[in-house]
Amino acid sequence: MSESELVILAIVAVVTAAITAVAGAGGGLILLITILQFVDPLVAIPTHAVIQFVSNSTRAMTLRHKIEMPLLRWYVVPLLPAIGIGFLIADAIPRDSGRGLIGVFALLAVWLPATTAWIAPQPGSGKRFALVGVLAGVTNPPIGAAGPLIAPAFKAATKDHVTFVATFAVAQVMNHLAKIVVFGIAGFAFREHAPMILIGVVGVIVGTRVGAKLLHRADPAMLDWLFKGAVTVGAVRLVLPLL
Repeated sequence: MSESELVILAIVAVVTAAITAVAGAGGGLILLITILQFVDPLVAIPTHAVIQFVSNSTRAMTLRHKIEMPLLRWYVVPLLPAIGIGFLIADAIPRDSGRGLIGVFALLAVWLPATTAWIAPQPGSGKRFALVGVLAGVTNPPIGAAGPLIAPAFKAATKDHVTFVATFAVAQVMNHLAKIVVFGIAGFAFREHAPMILIGVVGVIVGTRVGAKLLHRADPAMLDWLFKGAVTVGAVRLVLPLL
């Protein structure tokens, strides 16, 4: 990446991390879309995974007392095997088509909550999150960012917005760590892209700290609308290539 592209990456990393820290989702997808403007998807996805691993780890640590562990226990059990399957089928799924389908589902899940009721009908529905783990694992490798697909389920199953942000951050830590491990095993040279990763990591740390301060000051109703807006923007961006 050129120096000007690294500057753009730094700015977008700060802004998207702040958005995610407040809304709970949406920023990571926008960041991935930005990185894809500069590098090949097979470079963008693993480098984005490292940046988002740090971003979500920072957010999870900041809100660690609000994490709802029962959901995560069921979520993580099938995650790694499902990601392995996802990598096996990644080449068979056209990326634009797959992203478009995820975008459509995300729009339905946000604006018609009944579409996710079968996954998480109420707070505390832990066992059904094994299915969410399968969905995240299988779709993450070919799509690159499955947040819009699974965020509504976490939103529906947590008791308040801050709990959702904290719990979903840990889920995303698990997602991105699994991708890092699999790409590393496959031989991806993370060191060759160290400047891009470092710039992104610094940006998301700054953005997460800014967003976390805003989170505790915001009205819950406004946070819900911000969540819907952030996921909607990301989902629409996924659908547009199909139109």
